Amino acid sequence: MDVFNIAKSIEKLIFELLMWLIFYPYTLLRVIVQPGRMMDYARTETLRDENVSFDSGMKPSIFLFLSIVIAAYIAPVTKADLADASDTLTGQYVTASWLNLIIFRMVIYSIFPITSALIYDLITPGRVTRLTLQIPFNQQCYICAPFAMITSLSIVLFPHTENPVFAALFLAAQLWLLFSNFSFFRTQGQQSGWKAAGLTTVSFFVAWSVFLSVTIIALRYKGIAPST
Repeated sequence: MDVFNIAKSIEKLIFELLMWLIFYPYTLLRVIVQPGRMMDYARTETLRDENVSFDSGMKPSIFLFLSIVIAAYIAPVTKADLADASDTLTGQYVTASWLNLIIFRMVIYSIFPITSALIYDLITPGRVTRLTLQIPFNQQCYICAPFAMITSLSIVLFPHTENPVFAALFLAAQLWLLFSNFSFFRTQGQQSGWKAAGLTTVSFFVAWSVFLSVTIIALRYKGIAPST
């Protein structure tokens, strides 16, 4: 066992966690206030060397992941909800642990950035590849992180509290994402105002349709029980 390498790894882990504490709120504030500028930043940084990219902000995928984790920590799912969801085989796996639930949320909320990124890539010249999706996906992860956090909090808290504040926050998150995506297609995609509005609407409803379908099938549809 190489004790020196283990110590160096722990040192790097501690430093990285401290950087998250500093740069997460900084990145969140910048994304909320200046989504267009942060999408430009994501484009520029994605094209840089991986070892030095995003040195003044969170990496987009980690930023989205942490936003989902924070929402799950602030508003955990109740035992009654977990019991209801565990009626299906997928639900049993998802509710088996907090980590499984986080992974499931990450998967379903990633539908929003990948949908808009894919639509963007389809309307631009050239084939759709992993490399061509990387820039728009990183840009979308930035603007989808605050949306995912607020939406997740609202969906969990409103049914139990019926507090209109959470309904208002949910609506605000949807409108903010629509505005940010309009800017994305208008400036990053260089589309006209009407076409950007149409692409924004399509991506929004397609993402929500897939999101709800996956959630319902995974946690509500019981299907046929396997033989034992």
